Amino acid sequence: MASGLFKILKGTLIRPLKIEALKMYIKAVGIAREFSIWTLTAISALLLGAIAFVMVHVGVFIILPISLETKGLLILILGVVYGLIACYCLKDMCSEKAWLDMSKASEMLNDVLKKDDQE
Repeated sequence: MASGLFKILKGTLIRPLKIEALKMYIKAVGIAREFSIWTLTAISALLLGAIAFVMVHVGVFIILPISLETKGLLILILGVVYGLIACYCLKDMCSEKAWLDMSKASEMLNDVLKKDDQE
């Protein structure tokens, strides 16, 4: 009887604590995510801006002579493609799903919800 009572008390006392800990953990991950996104955005904006500046000017200088027009156009197109790839990668890395998976918060959430369903 005492072990049954202990299990009931353990479930009613520990489960809310686990839920509160999970809430605080997810909030902390959110704060770290926002700071990292800000840092990544600042660094990537500077790098992409510098690369775009150089590539556009090199492309324009190469396009000016008629014989090198195709090479200049290719450099401009590659600059746009590389910029889009970088933006896509940053978007993927900064998604909430990626952060929840990386921090294992989604596993903790599934564990808490699974225990909810069993009781």
